[in-house]
Amino acid sequence: MQYSKKIKDILFTLAFPAVMFLLMEMVCLAIKDRHLLGSMLDVKTLVRNTGIAAIISFALSFNLSCGRFDLSLGAQRLAGTILGGVLALRLGLSGIWLLLFALAFGLLFGFLTGVVFIITRVPPMVLGIGVGLVLECIPYVASEGKGLNLFGRPGMEILTNTAFVVGLVVIVGIFVSVVMNMTVFGYEMRAIQGSQVIARNSGINIFKHAVLCYTLAGGLVCIAGVMDVSFTTQMSATLGLASISAVTANMFPMILGGYIGRRSNQAIGVIVAALTIKLFSYGLTNLELSEANTNVANMILFIAVLIFLANESVFQRRREEKERIAQAQKKKREDDSAIAQ
Repeated sequence: MQYSKKIKDILFTLAFPAVMFLLMEMVCLAIKDRHLLGSMLDVKTLVRNTGIAAIISFALSFNLSCGRFDLSLGAQRLAGTILGGVLALRLGLSGIWLLLFALAFGLLFGFLTGVVFIITRVPPMVLGIGVGLVLECIPYVASEGKGLNLFGRPGMEILTNTAFVVGLVVIVGIFVSVVMNMTVFGYEMRAIQGSQVIARNSGINIFKHAVLCYTLAGGLVCIAGVMDVSFTTQMSATLGLASISAVTANMFPMILGGYIGRRSNQAIGVIVAALTIKLFSYGLTNLELSEANTNVANMILFIAVLIFLANESVFQRRREEKERIAQAQKKKREDDSAIAQ
């Protein structure tokens, strides 16, 4: 029985990307007479975009699942990636060092944001706006407004290697899965998700936990930032909180991943959700929809998923109510039959 349940859970998880791939493949063939993935370059692009979306979704989940929406994550990603890149290039180091420097800066900026949060107790969204505006200025000044440019830079080839990207995503996924499911940190997170008041009264240091969440989220978004800039070769130093869009755009795979992860775990659910959504977006691109129309279609699908999740318990309650009514009617018929006899 347990083995059968595991098979069903695996099939349920794999069904999302499989169905989306088949659907978009048929649509692309019917309308444009082309395959969804027509070359190895398409596959590499899909792998990279899926990895970036999954890692950013992991970062979002650390705080958002505990009721904190950190609007500074985009600025942390921008600052950590550009500062790490500028430092690595000035020292003449390879792409691995760029990744390590960016990760270190991301952890630092995330830690500082968490410390400011527990000291000031400013609402997370308000704090995120202020911290984000400040952090965006740091890479702008450090790079003299030029941002980060990796075009033609030697030693950066490893960052664009598909096997390296897949391995990096797998390592991050395993790390998140272990942290969430096999550590005291994960246990405390589940308690805080239930009730911060009860968690605090039971002895959990919710402020220490918040700092750890901010720190881990900052490190993860910078890993995603390095993956992004290694393929695009350019990351601009933006101001005015323009960096936030790169992070908030990945709320969809985080939400959908949480639902899929009920049958496996959150890490696998987020990766599968990111792959599913990227297949959908890639199909729309093959249909030659503009970026604006593609974003509209993604948001419509996102809203549809939110509506389903918001009413999921309603559907279940209706089914249970119908079953109770059916059982009551059956019992009544049996009693009437017994009385008649």
